[in-house]
Amino acid sequence: MKKTFVIILTLIGILVFGQENKMDEIDNQSKLIDSDTELIESNFDLTNESKLRVWHKEKRIFKIIQEMNVDYGEIKSEIYLVGNKPIKIIESENTYFFLPDSIAKIKGYSIDIEENFRALSYITNWNKKQRELIVSGEPTEKKNSSYELKKYAGIIRKAEKLINE
Repeated sequence: MKKTFVIILTLIGILVFGQENKMDEIDNQSKLIDSDTELIESNFDLTNESKLRVWHKEKRIFKIIQEMNVDYGEIKSEIYLVGNKPIKIIESENTYFFLPDSIAKIKGYSIDIEENFRALSYITNWNKKQRELIVSGEPTEKKNSSYELKKYAGIIRKAEKLINE
């Protein structure tokens, strides 16, 4: 009985440690993408409220940011890709708030923005829709903030179409 318990604990430890290593590896890959100065940044205005920024090289996409303005702030989807498959997705929601007059005079503006929601997805297998999801905060309006993987597949298709035109 004790041997079985020790084996189970060991396997759980290996799985957890392996998952942590995978997340660190994905973080390192996303940092490499952010620091790659050879990537070309292309900007597309989709609507008055939505824009898309795509970092690519030779028709391969490495990073996509979609920003949508909503009446209370902005929603931002950031997608990192390796081999044309997402490895990391960050969905965040920022809300506007008014600064008190005394602080507004010091800063030179009266409206500021703060992050109130973030969903971080480490994609372990895109084809099988497997990911490690870390969520902090609550979205202001659930209808505007969705972090389902099919949403990001649509953003990726849109970016591919735009850079191939």
